[in-house]
Amino acid sequence: MQYSENKYVSVSAIASYYICPRLVFFRNGRRDGPGEAEVRACVFKSVSYLLSSVMAAVVPEVALEEAIGSACSDNLCIYGTAFEEVIIKAADELKARKADILSGLLNEQQRLGEKALMGTLSPQVVGLTIYSEKLGISGTLDKVADIGSGPVPIIISTSLPPRNGIYASDRIRLAAYAMLLSEKYGIICSDGYVEYMPGWCLRAVEVRYEDRRKVLHARNRMREIMEGRMPDAYRGKWCERCHFSGTCNVRISLLDRLFKK
Repeated sequence: MQYSENKYVSVSAIASYYICPRLVFFRNGRRDGPGEAEVRACVFKSVSYLLSSVMAAVVPEVALEEAIGSACSDNLCIYGTAFEEVIIKAADELKARKADILSGLLNEQQRLGEKALMGTLSPQVVGLTIYSEKLGISGTLDKVADIGSGPVPIIISTSLPPRNGIYASDRIRLAAYAMLLSEKYGIICSDGYVEYMPGWCLRAVEVRYEDRRKVLHARNRMREIMEGRMPDAYRGKWCERCHFSGTCNVRISLLDRLFKK
């Protein structure tokens, strides 16, 4: 079956909406190819997919070093020399955190038990792309695992974990994927996990009704954005690093002049 991606709101856009609605407005319809953040994330995810073999190895430290090297080589094959510096930097970042990753894996093994941990490290499916006609949402889920209670979504974060819980954007992403999985498999999917790769830890999350409501609210607003309606901006410290700050400020100045006439 073929899908027209223009019909669907992506999970990443829904999560980004809650960072800044105007950010997704400027991103909408752009096809600039992969950025550095995306390539870095792919290196981290490639290592995540190899962690089951790391845990099963006689010498996990060596196995993790090899996994990072393999992820680096694979992503160089995918993205080419244009992103070589980004890929090597991501690999170096992971190497610097090897001790934290191994310690985190062992801590989660003690907390969850070996069977449950290996269930998350050896998922049923990786990189599952789902389109929902009913929800009007699409996305590619990092992992689908079953650790005893049916399929659950797992998203991989390249950020250091917060002191407690998960980040708000991760909660929205996980809720969207739980809704997609529920429809795809005809199940009630009310739980999921966020895997924080740096300093490795696994955070279990209950998907709340409010989370689902926020997903659908952002989807509705995104449909307006996709039709060309510019939303208000959320102002914050991230504005200084935003690639669209110049364009955004020009738009604000123009609107101010129009409304003052």
